[in-house]
Amino acid sequence: MKKLLFLVVVLLVAVLMTQMRPSKADHKAAMMKAVRELVDEEAANQGLKDNGLTRLGKSVVNKAIEAALGTKLKVDDYYLFNTTHIRMKGEDKLLSVGVFGHVFTFDKKMLREALEAPDEAENP
Repeated sequence: MKKLLFLVVVLLVAVLMTQMRPSKADHKAAMMKAVRELVDEEAANQGLKDNGLTRLGKSVVNKAIEAALGTKLKVDDYYLFNTTHIRMKGEDKLLSVGVFGHVFTFDKKMLREALEAPDEAENP
């Protein structure tokens, strides 16, 4: 009886996981939140004051990154969870993992490297 109950619980969790995978839009929104935090942090580190010009600059940077993520972000679906990747320097870099309706993004250092990497052609 315990084995049957365990099996039912495992199957129920698996079904819930398949139904609660985040969408590509959810991954993009989580990545944009992380990007905004990084841009704000970098602006503060550079000593930029929060004024109209700084907000305009941040807005332009955010829009450019959002457009790039929209075209370059690739979602891999593994039925129970999904991941997002972006192609940089000829290889795929893992950016986030989505499970149970939540997207987990990676640390700011990795994100900073991803954003600063020059867009290289696939064929060197």
